[in-house]
Amino acid sequence: MKSNCSEVALSTVLCGMIGISALAQNIDKSANSSLTGAYAVRQVFLSGLDSTTSAIGRARSILGIMTFDGNGKYTFTGQMCDTNTGSTAQAYPASGTYSVGANGLAEIQSPIDSTDTEYGAVGATGPSAIVASATEGKSNDIFIAIPVTLSVTNGALSGTYWTGFEDFLGGNASQVRDGYYMLTSTGTGTFADITVAGAMANQGSTNGVQNFTGVTYTAGGGSLTFNFPASSNALAALVSGPKSMYISTDGYMLVGGSPNGFDVIVGIKTTNGVPTAQYQGTYFTAGLENNITGLSSGNNAIDSFYGSNLALGQGSTIYHERQSSFNRAAVDVSVNWSLFAYGGYFDGIYEALPSVSGQAYIQVGTKATYSLTVGIQAKQYSGTGVFIDPLSILNAASYGPITNPVAPGEFVSLFGSGLASTTASAQSLPLPARNGLGGVQVTVNGRYAPLSYVSPTQINLLVPNATGPINNESYATFQVINNDVASNKVTVRTNYTAPGAFSLTSNGGTYPPAIGPAAVLHADYSLVTQSSPAKVGETLQVYVTGLGSVTPAVADGAAASSTTLSTVNEMVFVYAGGQQATIAFAGLAPGFAGLYQINFVVPSGITTGSSSYLIIVTQDGYSAEAKLYT
Repeated sequence: MKSNCSEVALSTVLCGMIGISALAQNIDKSANSSLTGAYAVRQVFLSGLDSTTSAIGRARSILGIMTFDGNGKYTFTGQMCDTNTGSTAQAYPASGTYSVGANGLAEIQSPIDSTDTEYGAVGATGPSAIVASATEGKSNDIFIAIPVTLSVTNGALSGTYWTGFEDFLGGNASQVRDGYYMLTSTGTGTFADITVAGAMANQGSTNGVQNFTGVTYTAGGGSLTFNFPASSNALAALVSGPKSMYISTDGYMLVGGSPNGFDVIVGIKTTNGVPTAQYQGTYFTAGLENNITGLSSGNNAIDSFYGSNLALGQGSTIYHERQSSFNRAAVDVSVNWSLFAYGGYFDGIYEALPSVSGQAYIQVGTKATYSLTVGIQAKQYSGTGVFIDPLSILNAASYGPITNPVAPGEFVSLFGSGLASTTASAQSLPLPARNGLGGVQVTVNGRYAPLSYVSPTQINLLVPNATGPINNESYATFQVINNDVASNKVTVRTNYTAPGAFSLTSNGGTYPPAIGPAAVLHADYSLVTQSSPAKVGETLQVYVTGLGSVTPAVADGAAASSTTLSTVNEMVFVYAGGQQATIAFAGLAPGFAGLYQINFVVPSGITTGSSSYLIIVTQDGYSAEAKLYT
């Protein structure tokens, strides 16, 4: 989890939450043909985790070649290391199915455990690298794949790479280590001197370095062997022994690890100077983490996730991850994450290392936070006529990106071109749906969606209340109809809730939005601002979307009653200034269509004269992107 989302650790906020597991995902398969050919795969899969200590019951890793047929099936040939069968990797074949949607979102039947599914996406980096994690099962893992050729030479590896790693030594959570190094190859089988920076759980989690000279590499078949010297004490070494690595067909990415271990190594092309490429657009992500701050009591805290970033181009990013932990069901997390404009980042807990061209990044943890996250830029899409950008169906308040699910009754903004012939806003309630607005209709799973705003490039709409798990729908397919001309279809995942707080600094609906103070009112309906901050003990009103179903129900697009209040059916929590607030009301705002209102009491213990993220937590969602002045 990215550290600057709030002053409250996510693990603390969500501690003990059971969660509501998403239904089995049913994703669009229209782009299956885009995934074809040989991919090198590294997967580390941790199962049987103790629900109290996070100790690993069984660790498995695979390394080898997965061949996709373009029609939804794959075969895998490689090696597996399994703590149940000893310390030596064995030959391992597997086969399974996959699906890829029009926006790159993907499902892959796990090659390690066929009862699990890897959720993730196919991006542009590599090109078409894959990042994924099996978030809906009872295991935690990371799955990385890159397209490769089946024969390489030493000359295939040339230039400089940021290389990050995470290693569960011996399949033991308490012996986890992570770190990174800059790898510069001559193209002739040798590397420049290497300095590895990282930490080891069994060595006190102190950040340190390990220096190597004379490291070589050799090509054989379709892979490369990095010849790091073996340490006489592997428990005290950040990196030790040979590593089997694959290089992408374009030389941009490296993926691999020790065939007889449980490490993941990923490299991305970089430069010795500060990258100049802008970190902007959508990035797909996957990660595996272990927080060992409780190790003195014998406790670890393993989690894994897939998700996406919406990088706004000036160092500010809206980040979503579908996070699965050892002791609770998966939760959707949407936060505001700040990086340098070129993609780099360090806050003392996490360090992000960008590629030379802005196409990818890797992120590692420091100290007691052991983590490896891989981010790859999504493919860019364009179309003619009435066209929805497949990456741009977003929470209208938080702008939670494309992997963030949609919920019944949520305000959503979708972007594209030719969406409408004019600009129009709804002038009365109920919001128009079947009859359209400005000659435009939008369907979600075939149901007409209430519309509040249409323009040639943007539409704001309400997701119909019947959408999602409440009707056994694990996905939502959007289509725009502009004056009887239908657009492409775009499919995203659903959930019971997808919270997001509205901001006061929206720049008129222009994409991307500004990020700033939350839309919060004092009891007298004046705005909470820096000059009029929140006070301990007062009751505030915050306006949000994505809180899900309500009782009594309100018809799609209709105004909520001011006499019989509709309250949310899911649990809702608010945190202000790092403290949990008492909620007086959570439901639909009277007189408005689809707008949720939460009344909460400002808790004691907040820091005055500052601003902090206002955190909205539901049973299956977490949002921290807008701020509250206190």
